[in-house]
Amino acid sequence: MAATGLLAITLWFGAAGLLTLVGAMNGTLGFVFGLGLLAVPVAIPTSFIMGTLLWRRLRPDDDRQRYGALFGGLTALGSLVTGGFGPAFLAGVSNVTRGEMVLREAVVFTALLLPVSVVFAVIAAGWLVVPLGAFGGWYHERAKARS
Repeated sequence: MAATGLLAITLWFGAAGLLTLVGAMNGTLGFVFGLGLLAVPVAIPTSFIMGTLLWRRLRPDDDRQRYGALFGGLTALGSLVTGGFGPAFLAGVSNVTRGEMVLREAVVFTALLLPVSVVFAVIAAGWLVVPLGAFGGWYHERAKARS
């Protein structure tokens, strides 16, 4: 699942680079792709941890490929949720370092911004990441069954 997470990140930034080269990247799209940079440090470890936990704890014997797709999709969704922490945390830290908020206000601000950041991450990247995760889980189980 970590490999599938890496593939999703590669596709995400590859598309950003391609759009930049052809001149189709506007400010809003650049902002969305830029937020992806904040998810990279947590997306791969989260995919690895969630994938390991799901595949070790839940071992269905029937229709393993279907469960592989489900576990892959859940793993991808989990990486998006933790990826949403990055922008919320960065906004809070930025406000404190610039002196715009005291630490207690920044903690509350970050806690209030966190659900919005997670929903934004799911909407902005979920269309790519969740199907790739489901495919990766399905393929993993299919490859195991054939070997």
